[in-house]
Formats: sequence, structure tokens, C-alpha cells
Amino acid sequence: MLSVLSRSNSTSSPSDESLRVLVVGYNTRHIACSAKRAGFNVESVSHYEDSDLIKCGDVTRFIRDEFPEVITDADYRNLKALVRGISYDHAILATGFETLDIPRVAGNPPSLSSFVNDKDCLRDKLESLDYLVPQHVDLGDNLPFPIILKPKRGAGGFRNVIVRDKQHLQRSIEQYHENGWDNFFLQEFIHGIDASASVLSTGKQALTIAINEQLIGLKNLGPMQRFSFCGSVTPLRTSFAREIEEISNSIATDLGLVGTNGIDFIIGADGPVIIEINPRFQATLDTIEGALGINLVEAHIKSCQGELVPRARYSRFACRTVYFAEHDFYVKKTCEGQNYMDIPRKGTFIERAKPVISAIGYGKSRDCAFNSALHYIETAKRYVGAECSNSALPGDERVSSFKTL
Repeated sequence: MLSVLSRSNSTSSPSDESLRVLVVGYNTRHIACSAKRAGFNVESVSHYEDSDLIKCGDVTRFIRDEFPEVITDADYRNLKALVRGISYDHAILATGFETLDIPRVAGNPPSLSSFVNDKDCLRDKLESLDYLVPQHVDLGDNLPFPIILKPKRGAGGFRNVIVRDKQHLQRSIEQYHENGWDNFFLQEFIHGIDASASVLSTGKQALTIAINEQLIGLKNLGPMQRFSFCGSVTPLRTSFAREIEEISNSIATDLGLVGTNGIDFIIGADGPVIIEINPRFQATLDTIEGALGINLVEAHIKSCQGELVPRARYSRFACRTVYFAEHDFYVKKTCEGQNYMDIPRKGTFIERAKPVISAIGYGKSRDCAFNSALHYIETAKRYVGAECSNSALPGDERVSSFKTL
């Protein structure tokens, strides 16, 4: 891991009295920008250098590694050494670094995050507490195809595979082993609506502030894996809303979760089934704030201090969509505007099937918000992709990083 310091172009100048928030993760843009809107002095350590992240942060450091989806013990040691030189009041740990053991973390302790991130162990725990979870499937002769092959740890649907027969299962397991992914499990496949609940918790009390529709594997957003997260809509209108809230509040207190946490569900014919828990800020932050008009970083820190914010009402629908690259290219043009997020810098190299840019839309209905977000994505496709090529930019215009989730 190599860290590179880059100072932001932020025009705001927090006072010396502003609390200092450090955000650490592979993707920190959504959290850093929310913290900045709340008035904090923001530093972040992130894998990639989106222009809006740099504008939000007072100081932004970048992680460089050859395999961004693989986190090693050396990564953690190097990052802890880096953090020792940073002065901050609250640390917020985002995707990939939820278990980093550093001082003054606002959120779940590393041991709890590590347990929750182990999907197999979490399933056993939830089952013992009588929560409805997908059934575990053992390798044997009478497998109830289709079934899901999943890594024990992971996020964003990465590496999840629908297995339809024994031959497919054998090939999928062989591919796992070839890639060094030895920790996996099988579970029943549940048809239904992908949903998530965003829960604020003090460890003893909990409040579900939003129920979201998860956008998974939408092909009009570019090539991606079947279960890849590609956006969200807030709120999700469902007759099971009250039940999801009650389950989510109960889980948060039963596990002693602190701060903002996400609980993923599949809403099947018989109701919601718990899929996994994200013991950290979720990728739905933008649509939650857009639909409720709250600041989630501020609410998170308050809940870590034992205070739950008042329940907010939805004022509109918000939809965020993520566009995935249709081929390898270097960014020669980019988009600006309040409806664009995760904006790649000129010269960034983006691989096929990796995220390029996000767009957010609002409306009085789910469809209005969704169509608005897609409109901005279509504009981004034409603009960002208008002069895309596989050739590098001349001179030092090239940004030598890959954009990844």
C-alpha cells in the first residue's frame, strides 16, 4: 500500500473550532461529502480520486494497491501507521476497513464488525434468535437448485453466483478455488424484491429511518455481475414496511450495533427474509438524505453518543444509479453538476464492468425519480464516452489508478 497526499479544492474554510472527522475506506465520497455538509473538518483515506471527493475533503489521502479488492494484514498495518499522524475527533470506517482498530472510532467496535461481516456466523446467530434467514445448504446429492454460492465475507454482491445444477456448481467452486476464494457457503435462493433498512442505534435503542429499494444488476446501466449493487431508491413503498422496521430495530439492539447500520432483505411472497447486515455506512446514504432531508453523518455521530435523532418524514423519492463501463478507457471528458456523484477525474483509467459515475434524480413518485436518474446517466454516457479510447493521455494528464467500488 502506498499513500499519496492530495489537498482538496474545497472553497469552504472550517473554523479552528470545527470537529475533525476522519473517513477511511475504499469508497469515502458519500460519507466525506455528508460530513462536509454538516460543517465538519473532513479528512479521508480513499482508494480513488473522484473530483467531488477532493472538493469535499479538507485533506484527502489515497490508497494505492495492485489488487484493490484484496485487503491484507500489511494493508491494515500500513494504514494504522498512516492514521497515527492524523489529528481527528471522530473516525468513521467505511467499506473494506470496518474492522480497523484505531482510536476514537464512531461506530461499531472492530470485533463486532468482524463478526457481523462473517455471513455464515451471522446467519447462525440470527437463526438462534429466531429471525427468518435463508436456509443453509450442505453439499450433497439432493441439492434444491437453484441455490446461491456466496463468499463468507464481501459486499456489493461481488462473487455471488446463482447455481442451477451440479455441473454449474462444480465449475463455480473450481473458479472460486482458482481465484483463491476458499471461504464460501451455499444457501437457498429466494425470489423477491431487494430491499434494505437503514437503522440508527445507540446499542440499546434503535430507529429505522429509511427503507430502500436496492437496484441490483440492471443491464441498462452497463455490464456487471448478476448481483452487483448499482443504485437505490428511497423510499421503498411496501406493505411489509412496519414489519421490516420492527425486525431491524430488534436486530440492532439484540446485536448491540452502534451508529448507522444497514440490514438487507429479500421481500418474498411470505414477507421479508434477512440476507445480511452492513455494520457501517451504506451506499444508500445519498438517497436517504435526498428523500428525508437529514444529514446522516451528523445523525450517526449523535447515535454513537447515545442520542437518536427525531424520526423524519419522506418529502420525495430519490434514486441514485451507477453507470458501469462498457469497455476499458481513459476518461477524456467528465460531467459536472449537482446531479452527478463519484465523478472521475480526467485521465482516470477505468476497466470494463467497473463503475464510472453516479447520478441522482428526485421526484414525487418512484418512477419519476428513477427516470430522472437514468436521464442523467444517459447524458453521462454520451459525454464521458464521447471521446473514450484505450490510449493513454499524453504527458502527466493520466491518473494512474483504477476506479473500483
